[in-house]
Amino acid sequence: MSQQRHEQTGPHWRGDHQAVIDEEENLNVAHFPARALDITWGNDTRFWQWVDLKEDKPSIKFTEGAELIQVNWIEAKGTLAAEKLSLSTTYEVLYTIKFKDDAFGWHSSHITFQVTPPHGQKSKRTLVLEPYRKDCNKWHEIHAGEFSLASHTGEVAFSMYGDDSEWWKGGMILGGVTIKPKLAQEHSSDKS
Repeated sequence: MSQQRHEQTGPHWRGDHQAVIDEEENLNVAHFPARALDITWGNDTRFWQWVDLKEDKPSIKFTEGAELIQVNWIEAKGTLAAEKLSLSTTYEVLYTIKFKDDAFGWHSSHITFQVTPPHGQKSKRTLVLEPYRKDCNKWHEIHAGEFSLASHTGEVAFSMYGDDSEWWKGGMILGGVTIKPKLAQEHSSDKS
């Protein structure tokens, strides 16, 4: 992978939206490292810093992440050309996130995850991430939404953003985003 970085100006990080595409069983899986995403305030080291994740391998695919130092408004988003995915497959979008021991401000912060396919229904879900913060120093794949494609035209847009509170928050590491085929759910885990 090239270490070349595109030049950034201004306080917001503008990712190149370049995903690493893996072909698994003829169904494409897209991995977006944090640097490939647009991150509000991500180019200002008072708010975000880039961190090495090589020690976290093989538990996650990403080798570098964005560590949230502190922000009130959080936003990390990207897009993927529909032509890179398989048709008639249900995909899910997963944000890979870890909280540090000293993470703060997540108990009342509402974070919205949104997925917008090019010719389909937008999905949106809002979560308080405090339960993930309590399980700190562990990588979590947070389900942002799902979609399927009827054609290879247009782009799939995905984002996490929020919130409607006044709480400042920090201590989160964003590894990246994965878009992959949704696997059939195990029925045994749903039954008691």
